[in-house]
Amino acid sequence: MTAPSLETGADRASSLMTPERWRVIDAILRASLSCEPAQRDAFVADACGDDEDLLREVASLLAVHDRVGDFLNRPAAEILARGIAPPSLTARLATALAGRYQIEREIGRGGMATVHLARDLRHGRWVAIKVLREELAAAVGAERFLEEIRVTASLQHPHILPLFDSGSAEGLVWYVMPFVEGETLRSRLARERRLPVDDALQLVREMADALEYAHRHGVVHRDVKPENVLLQSGHALVADFGIALALENAGGARITRTGITLGTPSYMAPEQAAGDRPIDARTDVYALGAVLHEMLAGESPFAAASHQATLRNGMHDPLIPLAARRADVSPSLDAAVRRALAKEPDDRFPSAAAFAAALTTRAVGGQAGPSRGRMVSARAMLYAVGVMLTVGLVGGWEFARSPIVERLPAAPSEVVPQPIGSDADRRSASDEELTLTVVDRTGRPLRTIAANRPWTPRFSPDGRQVAYGAFGSGQSTSDVWVTDLYAGTTRRLTDDGNDSNDPQWSPKGTTVAYSVSAPDGKDLEMRPVGAGNPSVLATRAGTQFPSDWLRDGSALLVTEEAGSNQHDILVQPADGSPAWPYATTSADETAAHVSPDGRWVAYTSDESGRMEVYLDSYPRPTRRVSISRNGGAHPVWRGDGRELYYWNDGRLVAVQLDAVAGKGAPEIGTQIVLFHARYYIGPNTMYDVSPDGERFVIVQSLNAGH
Repeated sequence: MTAPSLETGADRASSLMTPERWRVIDAILRASLSCEPAQRDAFVADACGDDEDLLREVASLLAVHDRVGDFLNRPAAEILARGIAPPSLTARLATALAGRYQIEREIGRGGMATVHLARDLRHGRWVAIKVLREELAAAVGAERFLEEIRVTASLQHPHILPLFDSGSAEGLVWYVMPFVEGETLRSRLARERRLPVDDALQLVREMADALEYAHRHGVVHRDVKPENVLLQSGHALVADFGIALALENAGGARITRTGITLGTPSYMAPEQAAGDRPIDARTDVYALGAVLHEMLAGESPFAAASHQATLRNGMHDPLIPLAARRADVSPSLDAAVRRALAKEPDDRFPSAAAFAAALTTRAVGGQAGPSRGRMVSARAMLYAVGVMLTVGLVGGWEFARSPIVERLPAAPSEVVPQPIGSDADRRSASDEELTLTVVDRTGRPLRTIAANRPWTPRFSPDGRQVAYGAFGSGQSTSDVWVTDLYAGTTRRLTDDGNDSNDPQWSPKGTTVAYSVSAPDGKDLEMRPVGAGNPSVLATRAGTQFPSDWLRDGSALLVTEEAGSNQHDILVQPADGSPAWPYATTSADETAAHVSPDGRWVAYTSDESGRMEVYLDSYPRPTRRVSISRNGGAHPVWRGDGRELYYWNDGRLVAVQLDAVAGKGAPEIGTQIVLFHARYYIGPNTMYDVSPDGERFVIVQSLNAGH
């Protein structure tokens, strides 16, 4: 079969087509074909932005697709005009630098550059060569970029990765650094998630020393992040000094048109994100505080599902105390991080050196010496006990020595197999003694939430609050309640006499969707968490259990009753338009949760004869992968999509997943049992995980007979 003829815009641009350009076109094409036809044109227009040539190319290829069918799985060389693929970037770089550097292979790829390992032939040493993305180099201008970057070549510091060389040739703009045998801080965080406090403090002090030196020489980094910190023999080397500044000074507004953002949202200070105030050393102090926060907490301070939400959170939301996330973080260390992350520059440390000094003195309680680590631990333990006692008194929570916790069995091995779904089922659960408990990854109880017959708890997107169904005092129907885990307050969200349950937070945390069983029908409703009235999304004959929101807030995944002990999974648009089926077979399919990148849905099905956990593509279920092997139910994702949890015979299992954000099916990694607990299995999940994967909130049965 020959490749289809690509007409109009695609033909005219063929002589300019590069592999990079094709990757952009291919990504937009594939994403647009996953949209509903009525939404496709709007999606393409938004994705192409102001690039009219790109819009014409994508539109012409969509027209070809409509005429001749799918051609996207054919080799790119057949799609490019003349049928000959351009030389690879590695080959072009080898030609451009022949005689000076021997290019070995590509070793890394980021948002702004590709990294190659090479041999410096003149000096007989290994180096890393970064090549700017071609559209970025074109927007900036090679000469202007190289002129700006020369300023950073004079920086000589033990914790700064030096700049050896730079230049342009064959349309490529490149710069050369030492090759460091080690890993990036990002790699270590991906492996360990959270670092020991002493390790984190050592690394951030070294980074602060490097930043202070650069600031004294008039260079603000502007892009401090774990990817730009190399680890060599346990010490930090800060890379790419001045690159962001060089790009900004050389490219200005032209960079914006490439779709590349200078700076990284998770580490950008509010003034940098807003672009309305001067950038100075305090901007780097903020980023350094964000990196330290991630080393200690396992996630950046204002992490969210999208870049825009992350920036918005950083500009407006309060910071969750580190001491509430991790017991061995002292109050003084927490205070230092909070000051570094202050939203106003004037409220931060005035310099990187001042930040480092605060970490040194506060971490050791004003003393220095070889016993520092033991002193930090002792202070952290005392603080943790103080926090628990205070929160227990204020919020009425019971901790590890409470009567409820003492009655938890050490290692129960069974689930409570209750097909609970109807109103009668919920009322029958009143015979059970249920508790709503927050535990850590080992199953150790952290606190209980006082609730009468609790149901389907859900963490808010920031991990601060838990929404759940429960019965008020003297009430015969359940309502949706919200408990703030940090403030120690609880309030009733619904109070209308109907049976309301199964809450689901919207991605922004401003709205909760929930199921309603009223005398006149079964509704799916949503209402603002603050003031406001509810709105009905759908009314159907069977009870509807909202199980998850799509990350863009456009729709809900819903488990709907479809017969006796049978359920289907539907997608209910948030605008109230008709739902469409996702999984509607003869099997019982429940508890669907979408991956953070929106490309996969994990759910429970008894198609094999017993409940198992499966993963399938979204929006079309065409690439199913089996997660559990010997029974499993109720999958829930960690906030970054790298871990999936499910229940098997009273055991909470954690599954490591790789390549969830890639084009292929996720690779299923190690599966480990985190802990045992008595847990209900029904149409909807009776537990949830905090965004960082460190805490679980669980409805558990305390009856010994189950």
